Amino acid sequence: MQMMNILPLHELLHVLAWLEGTWITDEPANGTYPTTKPFTYYDEINITSTGQPLFNYIAQSWHPETGMPMHRETGFLQILPGSKKVMLSLIDNIGLFTVEQGDLMNDNNTIDLKSTNIMTTEASVPSFATLTETRRVYKRDGDNLELVFYMATSKTPELTEHLRAKYKKVA
Repeated sequence: MQMMNILPLHELLHVLAWLEGTWITDEPANGTYPTTKPFTYYDEINITSTGQPLFNYIAQSWHPETGMPMHRETGFLQILPGSKKVMLSLIDNIGLFTVEQGDLMNDNNTIDLKSTNIMTTEASVPSFATLTETRRVYKRDGDNLELVFYMATSKTPELTEHLRAKYKKVA
């Protein structure tokens, strides 16, 4: 069997090169929302290049005491040619497919994405309120990254903070 070659970073991604690698939470991240009890979790984000004009993106979280897997999402992160427009396409383990688009801000250390399309699959968890809008903001400070994720649902129509995680780059 032939293996896929790992090629150098595509020229379009150079402005986002700082994102490539493995980011992991040292301390538990925090989750909160009006319709759930507050919770904590650990999280890891892997952003890898295959030489194409996009990154592979995998994020997975686990319970801080039991180590049991929690949320997982996988997809692609890309920047539109000749712009600072960033797009993240994800599918997750609760049956959601989201397309989020936004900007690499002028500081080149902040990415602010908002959902442009949310679809549910047959595997969507029926007890969850319908997701209507998302926003995620990544802020880099050296080898540290903070992610704040906001969402709106059929039960909470205003964008409301749901997750806050601080990562260290480990690879």
